[in-house]
Amino acid sequence: MKLFDEFEAVRFPEENLILITCNGYLSYYCDLKDGHWHRYRHAGYNLITVNNYPDVSKMELSEVMGGKTPEKETDFLRLCSPAELHVGHMLDLLEEDYAGYMSDKMIWSSVCESLSESVICYKSYEMMNQLFDHALGLHQDHAQVVDQIQKLSSSVIGRDIFKKEIRIVDGHDASSCFWIRPVRVIDDKNTDGLDNVAEMPNIEISIEADDVAQYLKPFLVKYFNDDLRANKRRLQDEEEEEPISGFAWYLTHNFYSCESVMQMLKDISDTTDALASGKENDFTAAIRIKRGTATYPLIHARDLSDEQIKAYNENRPTVDDTEADLIIDFYHRFIYRMEYMVRIGREKGYDLISVMGP
Repeated sequence: MKLFDEFEAVRFPEENLILITCNGYLSYYCDLKDGHWHRYRHAGYNLITVNNYPDVSKMELSEVMGGKTPEKETDFLRLCSPAELHVGHMLDLLEEDYAGYMSDKMIWSSVCESLSESVICYKSYEMMNQLFDHALGLHQDHAQVVDQIQKLSSSVIGRDIFKKEIRIVDGHDASSCFWIRPVRVIDDKNTDGLDNVAEMPNIEISIEADDVAQYLKPFLVKYFNDDLRANKRRLQDEEEEEPISGFAWYLTHNFYSCESVMQMLKDISDTTDALASGKENDFTAAIRIKRGTATYPLIHARDLSDEQIKAYNENRPTVDDTEADLIIDFYHRFIYRMEYMVRIGREKGYDLISVMGP
């Protein structure tokens, strides 16, 4: 039965199930034996031929949906256990139920951050519903709700995720981050080949590319060794054995020996001391030079005239004005993680550290 958008409902008689598909991909199912709805664990990955299954009548579907005919995807989400939902689904439901609050960008981003960082996400989602219900009952304003969300987040997660800081993400963040992890070369015919380098992902860290450019690039460039065999064997053309030279910014291993990493951390530690005392060293001036996407020239903007674009480009920032305390805090955390990474990597037989851009 055709539903809304690209959603359809069919029966799977052999298993006594009703299947809900989107563009032919299995998304939800209802076990008719107990009447429970579930979000399919691999939703969006398993394609079925809908025409090969018997249809479902409107009455049948309405009966297992509590007398309601589905009009949008959230109608199915509401029937599933919150433990089966992703953060995006929870946000969709909260936007629908608490539109007045969730239309505020600050509230939305606070909720998204809190749910994304929560270890037991559905528990945080249930508490968020209670928070909004309470806020509605007391007619709390948006600033009060943001404050309540942040207090709830701290009590559930155990730390202040809204604290201003230069972030270091534990694990692999697949967005616009650099990935730093212990590695070892298995086959050096081409160390730019994915299957030629063993990685140790369980102690990997991810850092936003702009933060790498601003606070780490001077150190990474200084200690990058083109003559290190792992770096010399990064080939952009295997047949001609044409190497990739220098520190590569995009999707290429930049290899560092554990010894060079420890030397780099000594320089970072010295720079931290210099920042704390107001002194200068070779790096304090370098990290004040503005780098990253904020410095890129603007070519086109839909809502800006040529004159406005020209004015923007002429006034792009050249100096980084980040507070010294934030940089110092970042360097302390970075040093701690990198020292740990080197120790554990060596213990497990990984003799190199890879820094790879997005």
